[in-house]
Amino acid sequence: MDKTKFYTLNTSYINCKHEELWALISTTDGWNQFLTDVALIEGKKKRIEIGDEVDFIIGELTNKSICIIKEAPHRIVFWDKYKALLPDGSYREYELHTDFTLQEISENFIKITVKVDGYEDDEVMQWIRECGDMGWRQTLYNIKSVLELGLDLRNDIFNYPRIGVINYTATPDQLLQANSSHEGNFIMKVYPNSPAYSAGLRESDIITHINGKPVATYYEFVRTLSHYFNKENLIEVVYLRNKHLNKLNIQLTYDDQYTGMIDPEQTPLEDVALVRKEKSIIDEA
Repeated sequence: MDKTKFYTLNTSYINCKHEELWALISTTDGWNQFLTDVALIEGKKKRIEIGDEVDFIIGELTNKSICIIKEAPHRIVFWDKYKALLPDGSYREYELHTDFTLQEISENFIKITVKVDGYEDDEVMQWIRECGDMGWRQTLYNIKSVLELGLDLRNDIFNYPRIGVINYTATPDQLLQANSSHEGNFIMKVYPNSPAYSAGLRESDIITHINGKPVATYYEFVRTLSHYFNKENLIEVVYLRNKHLNKLNIQLTYDDQYTGMIDPEQTPLEDVALVRKEKSIIDEA
């Protein structure tokens, strides 16, 4: 059994004072500086202590998280209870543990490690795990930018163009069944009326290339789409269907239905869900 499918591990090295980095991950004000739209503890206290339930909201993602371990100023662990609003207006709930550890390599040079575990062995959770792994890579990059440069880049990092699908790194069995000599991204879901749907992409297709670049993994898929931030808005996609390679063009979109870049303080998630459900109705005529 591949145990790595049940957790993710990401690290970064940051030039800053130890207490600056610790304050970022152990206070609600700190979280709002690098990731969350809302980070709130009942009573509006700022410092997170063991037993505190923290409401974290990141765009369309809500997390009622409990601090279960705190070893100041080196380690803090959260028991996360996520509720994700999907592009079709439905929700997915799941639980994880997120473990932050800080190690002082030298004065003003800190190693931060984020380990997330608790992923289940099913198709949707494989997508969530790969999303989460990429998300923490991006978040650690933003933490580094905030502390070293004073720049919060989260909107630029996360607001890359989308095509309107749920995809993950195709498994060996899926590639074998598709008789594929290329690795790629398995399309688990194509959302109705999305750019991918309108172009003709469907569930179980395997995307192997975008504009001639191989996208063997989910990481490469996201990295390639991110390359087109504020650039071209039409991409050529090579995909496998019925054991044959095909091509089509897809118009990239920044619609918050797929990017998740919404302001939950301005628009209640319940209202966003209703709009997304309406957008997902296919006009059969």
